[in-house]
Amino acid sequence: MNNQLRKTNKCVIWTRVSTAKQEKDGGSLEYQKKLCLNYAKEHKLNVVWRDSEQESPFGGTHESAKQIGKLCREMINLVKKDTSISKIICSQFDRLSRDRGDAIKLMDSLRAIGVTIVEAISGTDTSDSTAALLACFKFSTATLDNEIRADKFYNGRKHCYESGAYTGVLPLGYTRKDPKTGVKTKSLNSYCYLDDKGQKIRFAFAWKLQGYTNGEILDKLSRMGLTITKQTLNHIFNNPFYAGKIQSKMLDNGMVDGKIEKAVSYMDWLKIQKIMSDRAGWYKHKKHVEDAPLKGDILCAECGKPLTAYRQKGHWYYKCNTIGCKFNMSAVKLHAKYQNVLQGLEIPRELCALYEEMIGKVIKEGNEEKVRQTTLLKKERTEIEKKISACTARYATGEISKDIYSSAITAFETRIREIEADLEECGEILSNYQKRVNDILLMCSNTSTWWDDADYETRKRIQKLAFPNGILYDRQKCNYRTENRNGVFDVIDRISASYRHKKEAPSEEDASSCAG
Repeated sequence: MNNQLRKTNKCVIWTRVSTAKQEKDGGSLEYQKKLCLNYAKEHKLNVVWRDSEQESPFGGTHESAKQIGKLCREMINLVKKDTSISKIICSQFDRLSRDRGDAIKLMDSLRAIGVTIVEAISGTDTSDSTAALLACFKFSTATLDNEIRADKFYNGRKHCYESGAYTGVLPLGYTRKDPKTGVKTKSLNSYCYLDDKGQKIRFAFAWKLQGYTNGEILDKLSRMGLTITKQTLNHIFNNPFYAGKIQSKMLDNGMVDGKIEKAVSYMDWLKIQKIMSDRAGWYKHKKHVEDAPLKGDILCAECGKPLTAYRQKGHWYYKCNTIGCKFNMSAVKLHAKYQNVLQGLEIPRELCALYEEMIGKVIKEGNEEKVRQTTLLKKERTEIEKKISACTARYATGEISKDIYSSAITAFETRIREIEADLEECGEILSNYQKRVNDILLMCSNTSTWWDDADYETRKRIQKLAFPNGILYDRQKCNYRTENRNGVFDVIDRISASYRHKKEAPSEEDASSCAG
């Protein structure tokens, strides 16, 4: 690798959002551009724009970060050709890519031609090996943080659903409030009520039971002021939520009685499913095997096929169904060997203090971005709620017609549902950084124990995190092969080795005493 960095004062700026809706809102892209420009000005860098007249940065639109996209490749190609450009500035590293593997490959390839990536929000760059390792670690820590957050989110939401409280995005026709205070909330105490649209949807179910066709029902709803598509109506009829039921993969696709005002009784809803049996209903989720969590995740090293599981005389076994292979082993033995593999991936306890500081910095930066995004979304939601109140008042006084009122309210309510979904995607804002840092450290330093004590879903998540493409079992060596492990552990190994090397290297004083 060529470690000779380009020594110019030219840079490019990269900004990106994930969806067209986020691009339309504009706030995030402008904020990213502002952060990057501030960094460039502070360090006296001249920006090479994608469009010099408009001062448009590279990217500047929506593009998925699951892999390096077309716009990102366009910027990279320019940087490779134009040797006067020495830096790529982005607000945060994950703006380039959220795939840890792609991001690290990109960083290494750019360093090989002397180009540095700079994270404007923290000032972290990839100018030397230590800084590059820190950048790799930030990519990896973000992955671990997302996994911890997703696990807590999953368990919290599952508990709410099991208690009958629905905290997901509401279907058309519902609003969610605390029955005692009347305040909109997402909690165990929340109750889902039918709003004005929901009351009209209640008629739709009654008409369906009376034998009306979907086309006739759509016409009748339109005359009542509710205009929806044929697909939306089918979705409503097929959704057990309107019958007061919560159905979710978190409940193994089963149903529980929800704290929901019904638009139709459950028995009548079943009658409608029978009426629509040629195109409706719900599927049965294939039941998982609690005692064989590695089913599908262990791959036979000889044929590459995933192992299945079976039970015999009260004991579980894994086996390969490939003809001529027929590998077979006790689940107890394979689980014990798997725990040993996980133990080998853990952060050494003597290095936990080092990682604690690094993880804390990454979590803090991510949380600050969430606070900013959440604040903007809540502000917009408040403004829209004010517009709804004003629109309702104008309709009540006859200033606007019913058609204009209905159209405006529909647009406002649609945007509020989108904002609610965006707020949910932002996740929780941490009031206690240290607790999250401790959670990640606990996972990284006690992975094997965590897996052994976890329920089925959590075990599967750990397995997917540790070995995203599955883990090979070599029957000849009677052990697992770990070449498919998540690259995050490669980064941890590199940082740990670098730290140990520096710690073990003799100081100048030691060297002089040895020489004497």
